Amino acid sequence: MHRGSRHLALVALLFGAAACGQAPDHPAPPAAAPAAASDDSLDIGGGVDSSACVGIEVTAEPLPVDLFAVVDRSGSMGDATLTGVSKWYATRMAFHDFLEHAPSGMGFGLSLFPVPGSATSSCDSGYYRDQALPIGDVSQLMDGALARLDALPPQGQTPTAPALTAALDLASTYALLHVDRSVVVVLATDGLPTACAPTDTAALAQLAKSALEGPAHVRTVVVASRSLDLTDLSGFERIAAAGGTGRPLVIDPRADFARQLGAALGAAAAREVACDLAIPEPPAGERLDYDAVNVVLDVGDDRVTLPRVAGPTSCTAVGGWYYDVEPAKGAPSRLDMCKSSCERADKSATGLRVELGCKSLVR
Repeated sequence: MHRGSRHLALVALLFGAAACGQAPDHPAPPAAAPAAASDDSLDIGGGVDSSACVGIEVTAEPLPVDLFAVVDRSGSMGDATLTGVSKWYATRMAFHDFLEHAPSGMGFGLSLFPVPGSATSSCDSGYYRDQALPIGDVSQLMDGALARLDALPPQGQTPTAPALTAALDLASTYALLHVDRSVVVVLATDGLPTACAPTDTAALAQLAKSALEGPAHVRTVVVASRSLDLTDLSGFERIAAAGGTGRPLVIDPRADFARQLGAALGAAAAREVACDLAIPEPPAGERLDYDAVNVVLDVGDDRVTLPRVAGPTSCTAVGGWYYDVEPAKGAPSRLDMCKSSCERADKSATGLRVELGCKSLVR
């Protein structure tokens, strides 16, 4: 389904947030034939008939995406690609093109690692926070970000942990103040950590997991450049999975490096990483029942109801969705789709709807 033409609809039964099967305040339409079951359907029990739900339809848009890029400028980024230019030159060109054509109003932040400093500060996450460009409107940040990329040559080791820690902290602080945005940290690197503990990818994955499961719900996408000495990508796969983005985006340095990196940045900005739907305010005087919400995909002639899951770590290949905040702990501000459901909606769905008023399909 083309992203730009996707219609996202909310079908809401908001009068007292009644579950399906209770008498509506106005006559129901003639009963429709039950929709064909799909492989993704799960039995919710109770004989709930979704065709009996009657209410108003409210159109909603997907939440916009803001990016915080944390970019590796270690010495190996000076290595040449098979097109003749260095990986660092190709990286700069990719960011020039991406930022100059970035969606209007997109938020963007930037951190490079390592950054110039003493031996002590190079492993201090606080130093990286101070040196970073925090997320702001891309039109105002672009010149400063490009100047920084152009000014610093590739050199030094790969202190991933303090740089990623600072990036996730900055992104999380921003996300808590902008709950109407989806925030994604993009870790772009050509190698595993070589300096500044922790250097194991399990620890880095835990950082990404904590940011995803925390109140800010920040995702981490990994863009990894494959090289002759980097054939095992399992560590990057672990970080990407923990960060809620499924798998790393891998760049082949034998092909057009700048084009591949630009495409990876574009995928993150165009909701191929974050699939978050806003929950609109109910009409005045009405109450929304968070246990009477369903997310539905239209796939051909089939109606596929996605299950509600407990959170991002409960996402499987079956897919599903979850609230950014569990209703028992606070008021949710959006619905977050699992990565597999996000991909399915993007590739094969002809419609995506959120129905309010029928008992949630829970897995």
